[in-house]
Amino acid sequence: MRNVLVLSMLILTLSGCKSLVEKGHNLFQAGMYTQSAEYYEQALQEDPHDIEAQKGLLQARNKILDKGLIDVRMLRLGGNPTGAAIKLESLLRNQIAWQIEPFGPIANTQTEEIDYATLWLKQRAAQLGQSKFPDQFRYFEHRYAFLISNAQLHSLFTTYRAALQNKAHAQCTRMSTKTTNERFYLRQFTEKYCMAWDLPQELAVITQDPTRYSSIKLTPRFRVNLHRTSRQANSLKTASSELKQIFRESLWYNPVGKNTFKLKFDANLEHTRKAKLVNRHTHFTLVEEKQSKANPSDTLDVEVKKAFRYPVTEFTEQFSVNAKYEGIIAQQQIEFSIDDSQTHYTQSHQADFPQLNIKPIKATFLDVDSKLDKQLTTLQQDFKSQLERVWIDTHCNGLIGAQYGEYILRCGKIAPDNQFVNSWFQKQFGLNYQEMATLYAL
Repeated sequence: MRNVLVLSMLILTLSGCKSLVEKGHNLFQAGMYTQSAEYYEQALQEDPHDIEAQKGLLQARNKILDKGLIDVRMLRLGGNPTGAAIKLESLLRNQIAWQIEPFGPIANTQTEEIDYATLWLKQRAAQLGQSKFPDQFRYFEHRYAFLISNAQLHSLFTTYRAALQNKAHAQCTRMSTKTTNERFYLRQFTEKYCMAWDLPQELAVITQDPTRYSSIKLTPRFRVNLHRTSRQANSLKTASSELKQIFRESLWYNPVGKNTFKLKFDANLEHTRKAKLVNRHTHFTLVEEKQSKANPSDTLDVEVKKAFRYPVTEFTEQFSVNAKYEGIIAQQQIEFSIDDSQTHYTQSHQADFPQLNIKPIKATFLDVDSKLDKQLTTLQQDFKSQLERVWIDTHCNGLIGAQYGEYILRCGKIAPDNQFVNSWFQKQFGLNYQEMATLYAL
């Protein structure tokens, strides 16, 4: 709690600083090197030639590396060589990205930790080289690519290639025998897998997928009543195009899809504005001097009632939009509707009488464009969510165990953390879905 309070106070202090560089300096002095680097980077985005920001960023990044290497050492000494290797790998990647060459004590510490990591890498490689899953070794090389390069272990690791290749060949052959005309995702995965292991396969050409759609037929029906020609008149047409695009970007669309997805889009849009000119008046009292009737040579102060009249234009706006889409995909009905309406009153006039607190007024009309865009965005977001929901219902909840991984791969596209997806990948390849996706762009 105390740390949070200190951080909050520091942020409040920084908010009053004059420049991004000064904020970076203050954070650096507080030992918050990552945050200070972010401010220096922002300063350099505004002025790439800012010398103070350049120096500050270099110092902050060196401190990040120094602190990171301390973390590496603590992880190693704490009996967590895997965590130490992961942290060291990230530091090496940052050095390349930042174009920093460590020097002095930092360089010495890094060299020492790379030596310790090298021993662990060799041991881990020997273990994975004996595994029945060749992809574990492949992912190991990917995950620690910079560390392996620094440790110059590539030539040593080539000794495992022949055995790994044989295991991958068996896996590739097994997958190839399972790729039928209806297993499109499995076929794509098999092609990538075998090619990555230099084992290209002659697989049957995909012709048609009866579970997906190669096109969308959208039937719009709009009823529009607007008080004037404006951007609103085209908003519904734009929404129609965006619904089509959302579908084409979904997993349901594929050029080899057999079907055409039919979607109805009905919308009523009304925005009227009526103006009425009215005369208003405000009574007030003035004190005027008038001649006394009793004594014409004298004057008297007399209160005189008067009225200030001025024209006012009153506006009444009526806005309403209701829209609905509906269609059937994978034998499931999807639909959603929006409904919004509002009556708005405003007025304007040019009268100016400060003594009566009457000043000119400009009418404030509804921001119909924003209201309409907000509603249509909600409809589009729901359309995307519904497409994803039906995909999950179809490929994750019902048939996930069918067709030797076809539905596992389909489900993984949208639910990579699904328990069944990951258990299948662990059983087949010794890695989870995300790790395999990293290797083979699933």
